[in-house]
Amino acid sequence: MILPNISLLDRLAIWVLHRSPRVSLLVVKDQFWPDVFLSANPSDPAAAYVAAGVNEQDPPSMVLERIYHRPAHGEHE
Repeated sequence: MILPNISLLDRLAIWVLHRSPRVSLLVVKDQFWPDVFLSANPSDPAAAYVAAGVNEQDPPSMVLERIYHRPAHGEHE
């Protein structure tokens, strides 16, 4: 994916974060461009939920609100 208006240093930072084993969700959006770059680790349930929710009709704020209200790992509703 081509991310316009992003400097070489920003692209390098995105590449490093994308390759890091400690980062499970990476969302990049340029301030003046409507496209969003999303990279999610499928082994992380919250990151996979966000990635699956991108294709839904709900706005991203609603998807993040659902994640916030989900019970934590090991908790029961």
